Amino acid sequence: MTTDAATRYPQLFSPIRLGPLALPHRVVMSGHGMLLADQLVTDAHIEYAAARARGGAALVGLQSEPVHKTGHHYGERHIALYRDEVVPGLARLADAVHEAGSKVFQILWHAGHNVPYREGVPAWAPSAVPSPTLGEVPKPMTRAEIRELVAAYGAATRRCREAGFDAVEVQTASDYLLGSFLSPVTNRRSDEYGGSLENRVRIVIEVLEAVREAAGPEMAVAVRTGAAWLIPTDASAYTTDDAIEVMGPLVERGLVDWISVTVGSHYTLDQLIPPMNLPRGNAVEAAALLKAALDVPIVVAGRIRTPEEAEQILAEGKADVIAMARTWIAEPDWLEKVRRGDEARVRPCVSCNQGCIGTVIRGAHGTCVVNPVAGNEAALGPVLAAARPRRIAVVGGGPAGLEAARVAAERGHQVTLYEAREQLGGEWRLAGAAPHRGELLEALAWWERELAALGVEVRLGVRVDDPAALAADAVVVATGAVASQMAVWRFRPTLTGGIAGAERLPHGRDVLYGEAAASGRVLVIDEEGGWPAVSLVETLAADPAVTAITVTTAMPGLGSPELMYSLELMPVTARLRGLGPRLDVRPETLVERVEGGVAHLLGGGTLGPFDTVVLSTGATSAELPESVATLRAAFSAEHPPTGAPPVYAIGDAVAPRGFWAATSDGHRLARTL
Repeated sequence: MTTDAATRYPQLFSPIRLGPLALPHRVVMSGHGMLLADQLVTDAHIEYAAARARGGAALVGLQSEPVHKTGHHYGERHIALYRDEVVPGLARLADAVHEAGSKVFQILWHAGHNVPYREGVPAWAPSAVPSPTLGEVPKPMTRAEIRELVAAYGAATRRCREAGFDAVEVQTASDYLLGSFLSPVTNRRSDEYGGSLENRVRIVIEVLEAVREAAGPEMAVAVRTGAAWLIPTDASAYTTDDAIEVMGPLVERGLVDWISVTVGSHYTLDQLIPPMNLPRGNAVEAAALLKAALDVPIVVAGRIRTPEEAEQILAEGKADVIAMARTWIAEPDWLEKVRRGDEARVRPCVSCNQGCIGTVIRGAHGTCVVNPVAGNEAALGPVLAAARPRRIAVVGGGPAGLEAARVAAERGHQVTLYEAREQLGGEWRLAGAAPHRGELLEALAWWERELAALGVEVRLGVRVDDPAALAADAVVVATGAVASQMAVWRFRPTLTGGIAGAERLPHGRDVLYGEAAASGRVLVIDEEGGWPAVSLVETLAADPAVTAITVTTAMPGLGSPELMYSLELMPVTARLRGLGPRLDVRPETLVERVEGGVAHLLGGGTLGPFDTVVLSTGATSAELPESVATLRAAFSAEHPPTGAPPVYAIGDAVAPRGFWAATSDGHRLARTL
């Protein structure tokens, strides 16, 4: 540690003891789901954890894993802590983290009523209260099953101890199984495990006693708590005061070495894993209340991104340790860069939830939009210097081109980036300019700083008509997609000619770029959904020249279902509802033709007249010159293109697939150049 870092962040770089664990500083990686396992520990799991240990995390947390065969949330993508076969793999992981200079802990967990249907395995819960996300009614546990579960927690702890883990953290946050026992919202039992606070906390005490016994004196034991469930329909359902009451007996009995604090539940997932529209550090004030009431170290998580934020929380005495998950996903070297004074080169998490949460909800392993290596460390390995530096031209300065240029320059190539507009960023900048999306611009600023530091020559306002004519050893075409009145007919695949009259209408991308104006009463025809439609509507709503907005959307609602994957549908819906009568959304409504500002609906009826009609119909890849060898969408470093053609296409130039595909394409291609 340099004196300068300790001077700038004295609290952050001060040591602390958590029970038997001595940590050299106060930043840890909280446990979080990446779905890198396959019942057993995989190389992907090990390399992912080791990379964050090498980057300086004092304590590396692994995702919540089931202690019992009934506890799986994502099927086979978990480590089965109820099987002895997991011990060798866990030992390999612990050894890798220790060799990198960090310590490691495992979250012990059962998903409770959030376990999806599996043949012959009903979900377990304290009472028959259905999951708010899955809707299935669980099986109320018997006393015998409770005893079986308590023993399973102890056995899982023993396996972690045998593998050399430094700590375990018992998951009681949210409405997972143990958390569901704590809240009267989900615990409606009339036996000794329900009713009074003493009864509701009984199972957690029994679990922690079993865990303590199995852990032994050298292994730390902690608990993760949800300090408030924040259920919109009942704010008093489970509050911070309740959390303090519940945690008090655990501390008094000496059962925990620290308490990790979050807020939210499956009733408010946007609070549990807050997206960019929520304030930073959304659990800090709740953590401060627990710290004031309980004599135990408090660890806090929840959208903490910068060393300045971490230092302030610690200096104000609101927590003892800062836990971050998505910050470490985006930047595995976070602590080391801060230690060196390279804060400007810390790759920022923008809380978009698209790669880390969105892919996991779909059942794939987690990754990161701004860091495509996340979750792929074992498959990709480190970025290596090129055997022979070459001249690389990148055409297009959106996310695909930015990442391709960055990685190519990091490998030692001489890179020139051409962008037709006067600013870099493409649709990434367009998205970041929309209301409530501004944090996207922080990642864009990081890419620009990295290109400058790596010596990439950036030529703005230069349109390249023939990429193959550039004087380069290899050309990367990252020109993105183009807005089109005929681009996307998501629910009408037979509509090849588009809406009658649409050829004369502006596209939403034109409005967002400021290349088309909208005023008065505006109709948005949405057949795209997701963020482009939402950002267009919120941009129009912020314009005083727009007096009213009507949206016809083919989807069940504006933004659905895509925003569900990033946990942003609920806050977006609340914001749109806040616009009141100024916004009129017509779900499952299709426009057949537009004449004189009047929309004629499929099946009869009209809307309007409107002063402006705008299309939100997506984008399509432009036709590329024959000289461009278009890579398949699933391009991977394991299967590089044969014949080494001089010109490649990536990102939306291949097919419009979103930011995650753009950065992944750019990164993986640049490794092969």
